[in-house]
Amino acid sequence: MNDAEVREEGFFENKSKELEVKVKELQYDLAELQKTNSELLERCKKLGSRQPNWPRGYRPQRYTQKNASR
Repeated sequence: MNDAEVREEGFFENKSKELEVKVKELQYDLAELQKTNSELLERCKKLGSRQPNWPRGYRPQRYTQKNASR
């Protein structure tokens, strides 16, 4: 092996290690995001399925064509 081949092999070995570290970082970030996503999904389901709590005396009205002609 001459010097150029050794340098080229070292270059690609270093590049490979850098990419492996980057993949590990991205896998960790993905795991955190998936955990956060599942927690938020549970909260959304809980909030979306509960009965609305209107203020006292407030009566929500639906917009209909009958009300629009006034």
